[in-house]
Amino acid sequence: MILLDNINILRKTHPNTWNTFKSLENNIDKDFIKTEETRKGDKTLYINKNNKKIYLHSRYNPMREAEAIVEKYKEIRNGVAIIFYGTGLGYHIKLILERYPDIKCYIYEPVPELIYNFLANVDLGGFKRNRLAEISIGLDSIANSINKFMDLNTEELVIIELPSHKQNFPNEYEKFKEIFSNIVRDKKGSLAVNYRFQKRWIENSMRNFKDVLFTPNIIIENKDQFKGSPAVIVAAGPSLNEEIENVRYIKENGLAYIFSVGSAVNTLVHHNIYPHAATTYDPGEFNQNVFKGIKEKGIKEIPMIFGSSVGYETLENYPGKKYHMITSQDTVSNYYLKDKEDKPINIVQDAPSIAVVTVQLLYQLGFSTIILVGQNLAYRDKERHSAGISYSKEVSEKEMEEGLRVKDVYGNEVLTNEGYNSMRQQIEHYIKELPNINVINTTKGGAHIEGTEFIELKEVINRELKEEVVEEDWMDKGQTNYDREYLKLKLVNMDRAYEEVLKINKDYYNVVDTIDRLIVNRNFAQAEKMYTRLNRELERLENNDFYKIFILPMNRVEYKILVNSIDRLNIERDAYKKGLEIIKNFGRFINMCIREIEELKPIYDKMSADIIKICNTDSEVQLC
Repeated sequence: MILLDNINILRKTHPNTWNTFKSLENNIDKDFIKTEETRKGDKTLYINKNNKKIYLHSRYNPMREAEAIVEKYKEIRNGVAIIFYGTGLGYHIKLILERYPDIKCYIYEPVPELIYNFLANVDLGGFKRNRLAEISIGLDSIANSINKFMDLNTEELVIIELPSHKQNFPNEYEKFKEIFSNIVRDKKGSLAVNYRFQKRWIENSMRNFKDVLFTPNIIIENKDQFKGSPAVIVAAGPSLNEEIENVRYIKENGLAYIFSVGSAVNTLVHHNIYPHAATTYDPGEFNQNVFKGIKEKGIKEIPMIFGSSVGYETLENYPGKKYHMITSQDTVSNYYLKDKEDKPINIVQDAPSIAVVTVQLLYQLGFSTIILVGQNLAYRDKERHSAGISYSKEVSEKEMEEGLRVKDVYGNEVLTNEGYNSMRQQIEHYIKELPNINVINTTKGGAHIEGTEFIELKEVINRELKEEVVEEDWMDKGQTNYDREYLKLKLVNMDRAYEEVLKINKDYYNVVDTIDRLIVNRNFAQAEKMYTRLNRELERLENNDFYKIFILPMNRVEYKILVNSIDRLNIERDAYKKGLEIIKNFGRFINMCIREIEELKPIYDKMSADIIKICNTDSEVQLC
């Protein structure tokens, strides 16, 4: 039976683990794994398999065996975080925790029978409460649990495996490795993207706000307008080269609405084909190069649909008509805008690819069938793009060596990379989540996209695109009628918030400075009282509109690190170490925010002037 003390500890400090265990308890095979006493008087575990005993610990001296396991990790230093994979009877876990008193740990056991024996024999009371972050059982909760553990322990992470567990439960171990690898990959990818673009998203949204105010919102003005109509998304994969004449035929005969995504517009223009619209959303400065040729040639016939957080340089001097869609990264528009007719302002979620964003857009516009062209999401030999893209580069030998192999549309293998693979998974996600969406993939040799049907484009034309559906004036809309009164109110509120920011920063900084003096003088009792006040100042900051809309999103990575450090420091027992960490983390954060506010102020003033200007263009509304 499980030790009574363990039941009480789990109920009190790890209720999710206890609830998971209770749900599995009735299905545990108590004859599958048994305990046995060794010659030394310790306990060992064995599995009953084909009428044979397979031991998970030494039959003679499990403690010496545990010491041999621990010896392999002698480079561990205090302060790291450890994931223990596989419990057994916890001999190696107890040794590690005794040897390294400052580490934090997380225990994962995928086999319910093993966790049962662990809890029946190992007293969790011997674990200091602040050191054991969590115990996870089975595969259902592992992703969320490890994500949380890694958030709270952002420095070095070590996985310690029980060797006999890996040997006797290989399927469970392979699944753990897969889940853990995906978590690490996604975290690295998300962190890299957030760190790279966190400032650009907000700065772009502010600089683009004038264009948002003076252009139609494509979703508001055309919501569900195209029910029953097909749309073609043309991407810049190398397979597009083979489909140029088919795309031309579709365009010349008005058989479907053609949307180019990203660089594909250059290939189409290279072949003298103008799509019905070009969509763009990339926040990077380089994105302007996608439309450089169109700007230089003064092509006015290609409307641009831009995500509101797109690189602001992309919109400058664009010769054609512009239409906008609000993106999830744009906190600015989401704060200031309200439709005058109370129509919902639908947004598109940020994604690794403009194709994913465009799928969302076309779904909201009501298109019944979406046809993917040139959506390779993989290499073709050493090609990554179609013709006519001046900045495209061949796939390097290193990229080929490091490539991933995935299934293609014919069931064979094709080489891709992490970025393309992430795009494919996102497309698959939206195909699954969006009801009644019909997506046809015509990309010859491209990666298979789950939820799509592969049909060659020529056959799609013959089977699906039999009549003219395109209305040439489909995008002739005026600017969206956003509520000017609401806009004025938000402008006034934000100006007040900015004035409050200056006082918040001063008060916050003074509290950090006071804590610094108290820690230097080792007056820890008074410092503890000041921590409460510091939390209040942080709450004031978090509730301030200027911080919420501009500064915190611009520094989301550093803000998340600060918030995670609070949870970690709340359980720190060394008062001096805790104080120094608080001074460092909170002080660094407020100094960074003060610099950001100073740099952002001219952009904010320009945006405010644009808002005043548009308020003044409406004769019914007085100057803001």
